[in-house]
Amino acid sequence: MNTVQDFLAHLIGSWDLRGQMGETLLHQQVECRWTLGGLFVEVYCASVLAEPPGARPYEAVYHIGYSVEHDRFAMHLLDTTGVALTCAVGIGKREGNAIPFVFDYHSGPFTNRFVWNEEDDSWLMELTASKGEQRELFATKRMTRRTPA
Repeated sequence: MNTVQDFLAHLIGSWDLRGQMGETLLHQQVECRWTLGGLFVEVYCASVLAEPPGARPYEAVYHIGYSVEHDRFAMHLLDTTGVALTCAVGIGKREGNAIPFVFDYHSGPFTNRFVWNEEDDSWLMELTASKGEQRELFATKRMTRRTPA
């Protein structure tokens, strides 16, 4: 295993995600596993909170991989917010224990910064949107390992 795979391997397992997006509290169960021949880590997220009547439960799938040729990580994201006709891939370069994935959307850059905390084996995600020169916090999420019952 190389250092890139070693770093991504810290995602593998079962997680409890809690956070906030604006005024909305978040609580999701997350499962991470190697997939597609070990090229990607699949991150499957499912909300455990009750949704308003008529709303579909939130689910998301991220596929995180590493391009040796470009020395960059890539994140492909699908979720239940809708079906896009174009695909923006988040691209990031590792900075210590962090990977800031930048998505170049037509409305401006959006960053999902994954930070691994070695001390307690947790992950923090800080999501920010750029509006011109200003960056606006969109959401914060923290994943902690679920312990077997």
